Amino acid sequence: MISPNRTELMWIALGLAWFFLASPLLIALSMRLGLWPQMSSWIVLVCFLIWVLLSGVGLSLYSLRVAREMGAGGFVVVVIWIMLAILLARGIMPAFRSIGP
Repeated sequence: MISPNRTELMWIALGLAWFFLASPLLIALSMRLGLWPQMSSWIVLVCFLIWVLLSGVGLSLYSLRVAREMGAGGFVVVVIWIMLAILLARGIMPAFRSIGP
């Protein structure tokens, strides 16, 4: 297995720091301020999307490098990551549609 380089690990670490440190603080702050439920759900959605963006950059860089270095075997890794992202999006979107006005 090819180990991630420093840049890829930095993006993944930023995503984890956002998910475990910054997001809970923002969510707790929105609850503390007494924002109405729909506004709080948008804050949670934005926190989640920022986490996906940060971690996704690191995983994408890693997947592309693996695909480049391993050839067809690496291509399988990239396809698996893309399929997981699609399945995750299919599971999350109905949950946010049900919040509604």
